Amino acid sequence: MSYQYRQPLPDTPLDIIGDVHGEIDALQALLHHLGYRSDGSHPQGRKIVFVGDLCDRGPDSPAVLDWFFQAHDAGNAFTVLGNHELNALVHDPKDGSGWFFPQRYNKDAERYAPWRILPDERKPELESRLANQPLILERADLRIVHAAWQPHVFAALDAANGETLPEQYRRFDAELRHSLQTASWYGDYLDEQQRYAEAMEDPNAPPPPMPATAQYELNRSRLHPIRALTSGVERIAPQPFYASGRWRFTARCGWWDDYRDDVPILIGHYWRHRFPQPPSPDRENILPAAGNAWHGARRNVFCLDFSVGARWRDRKSNTPAERSIYHLAAMRWPERVLMFDNGEVEKTV
Repeated sequence: MSYQYRQPLPDTPLDIIGDVHGEIDALQALLHHLGYRSDGSHPQGRKIVFVGDLCDRGPDSPAVLDWFFQAHDAGNAFTVLGNHELNALVHDPKDGSGWFFPQRYNKDAERYAPWRILPDERKPELESRLANQPLILERADLRIVHAAWQPHVFAALDAANGETLPEQYRRFDAELRHSLQTASWYGDYLDEQQRYAEAMEDPNAPPPPMPATAQYELNRSRLHPIRALTSGVERIAPQPFYASGRWRFTARCGWWDDYRDDVPILIGHYWRHRFPQPPSPDRENILPAAGNAWHGARRNVFCLDFSVGARWRDRKSNTPAERSIYHLAAMRWPERVLMFDNGEVEKTV
């Protein structure tokens, strides 16, 4: 059977869980409060849906993925792919992936270690299983995608029917690379990357203006169909900011302000907090300050990523989980209420 990037949601009540990022303890606590058994089954027949980014940064990504596939095989859990799963699938090492990519371990260890490493012999099976997961899950009353609903890319993905997901990704990458490398500013981009390579990873001082790098990042976010859904589209940032291990010149933008369909969409990817926090110097917040607020032109888009992927900061500061400002949350559907990993429940507005 060929890869299907859009797949149906089960016709049952759902619990849609935000980005887990390897935080197995938070996941198990949340599942307990939601009433799930150890195999992912629920006494009321509810099903679990993840919005992607099950892995990276946290202490035990292998355990999170093992639990998911066990529950998935039993028909109890579903997921869309996030950008972090895709990075593993297409062998693109990024921040926080030292559990999977040995070449990232030394870069990531100071911030994220200790963590459980996935043995090399298990990687082919994991890649094979991830390659069958969809980019979109949907039914008449709900759509789920990791980062952005971008209908303009659907035609390219429909035309890729018959290719595996990694094949599609790499072909889109090759087409995008050709587009970028033939751009008039590409030589300037290469010069900037070589000249400021070390400065790009130094969090203590922003690099000088890099206009060609900004243009490269902008086109890269918008012209790759799979990345548009899993990483979102971007715009030129007013000023450089440091995030995920490097300085960035483009910033996420709120595509939901132009979304006018009737069907609600649940996403992850864009870190938010349950309660308002001081502005972060390394992340622009484009979401409502209230953590329980829907957003978008019709207030029918909701981000479920409550930043549990930042709990490495708690471990570095010896902050216990019960005092953390970073949470894992689920949206109970169709109830439209939030359940947090500490057992607290909150209505959405």
